[in-house]
Amino acid sequence: MVLMAAAVLAAWGCGSGKSATVANERFQRQPIREVTEEQLAEDGMLIDALSLQETGRNNEALEAYGRTTARFPQCDAAWYGMSQLLAQRGWTDSAEACARRAVELKGDNVWYLLSLAMTQQMKGDTKGTLDTWETIVRQNPEVLDYYYELSNQYISADDLPKAVEVLNRVERRIGITEPISMQKAKLWNAAGKPDKAMAEVEALAQAVPGDKQSNAILAEMNMQQKRYAKAKTYYDRILEADPEDPYIHIQLAEYYKAVNRPAEADSEMVRAFDNPALDGKSKLQLLGSFYSNEEFYTTRRSTTFRLMDKAMAECTDSTEFAAFYGNVLLNQQRYAEAAHQFELALQRDSSTYEIWEMLLVSLSGTEGAAAKIERYARRAAALFPVHTLPHFMLAQQALLGGRYDEALRELETAAKWGFSKGYLEAETYGLMGEAYYRTQQYDKAWQAFDRCLALRPDDMGTLNNYAYYLSEQNLQLEKAESMSRRTIDAEPDNANNLDTYAWILHLMGRDGEALPYMEKAVRLDPHSDTLRKHLEAIRGK
Repeated sequence: MVLMAAAVLAAWGCGSGKSATVANERFQRQPIREVTEEQLAEDGMLIDALSLQETGRNNEALEAYGRTTARFPQCDAAWYGMSQLLAQRGWTDSAEACARRAVELKGDNVWYLLSLAMTQQMKGDTKGTLDTWETIVRQNPEVLDYYYELSNQYISADDLPKAVEVLNRVERRIGITEPISMQKAKLWNAAGKPDKAMAEVEALAQAVPGDKQSNAILAEMNMQQKRYAKAKTYYDRILEADPEDPYIHIQLAEYYKAVNRPAEADSEMVRAFDNPALDGKSKLQLLGSFYSNEEFYTTRRSTTFRLMDKAMAECTDSTEFAAFYGNVLLNQQRYAEAAHQFELALQRDSSTYEIWEMLLVSLSGTEGAAAKIERYARRAAALFPVHTLPHFMLAQQALLGGRYDEALRELETAAKWGFSKGYLEAETYGLMGEAYYRTQQYDKAWQAFDRCLALRPDDMGTLNNYAYYLSEQNLQLEKAESMSRRTIDAEPDNANNLDTYAWILHLMGRDGEALPYMEKAVRLDPHSDTLRKHLEAIRGK
């Protein structure tokens, strides 16, 4: 409000030709100018309107401006003030008409022209808005902000070449600068003319020799257009100007990857990671974006895992990337280290089930971790009851501890919730068969084993155990012999499987066939009392 009123005061002249008087000499007597009664009346009415406007009495101010223009139609400041108040109300047609009248009366007043442009833009008059802004720029060639606004108006009108041409006018006045060159390049790219965009950046690079950013942009532009040789020349310029810049080595790694030279890409990544100017967090983020999963965990793993270790050693917040690092360690079968990282990750965020699962898998490969497995599996099962692995691992621990009823509860819970894409379904029923057998629920045990083998017919552990349990109960010996035979065919040097097969043959009265298998089992495991006793029984001693 104050700004608008100030603009009216600045423009105050009302077509009367009044202007500030400049003294020729310090003590020179100024000529006395006569002021007519009409001029005094006009000034008084305008001051009244301005006072009402400044105090927020806009309705009364609008009426006061109207009375002023009715009596003094040449009062440009009153037309301007009325235009502003009408525009505030959204009466754009009337606002434009008043602004245009002010411009007609005093066409060199930039406030009037800005008001006219504003009302034209509010009306959606694109051509009128552009014409007015062109006038503003032409009359005020030294004000750079007006050029930028005119360029933006052409962008809004979807005339991108014209927007660039306006920026060219700025360059002719102040020379090539990075902001303008980059804006022009952006506009040419948006207009679908990448060659012209590149020319703008090349001009900037020539105007500012050694500028890393312009050369980097040129390299990136050429990379996007698969002009790899050209991109390399710009990367080489940056490397020559600043060989200690870690990011040029990252960019070169991208280049070598694009031209299918992976060993050199890895070499550049190592150089970047050896640079202390690149912090650990940035290195970890780069690893996640530069390499695909297949490259990271398979084809380039000798490099990626080494880089991961280096980056994590330098990362100040080890919990942020702990899950990522834990997965890398897990892939290297460094189970205890992986488990530690997943524990750190859970300290940061315990809401992601996948981290709990990877922790449990890591602990299952870690010696002496039974207590941790049970603790974490119990917490995971409480947080994520519909997932199988926590219940399965709790059942494993319970079975190992002789808590068979507890094991069955966990396994039956897992079966109740179902198995996502069959995950751990066969293993669950195999473990369930063990628990049912230990609790002498034999029929349920056979059903569980059968279901396990229907899902995984080549599960050697289940085949051997199921066959042995049948032999212990002296049931279905032909079925037991068939299952056991499959295990020794698959694993001919497994003493436990050989013992099961030989014992079944013994129970079937086929000691002559059983003896060589039992003797081999004892040779493979000479310290087993059970195997020696079975051998003696088969020999008839």
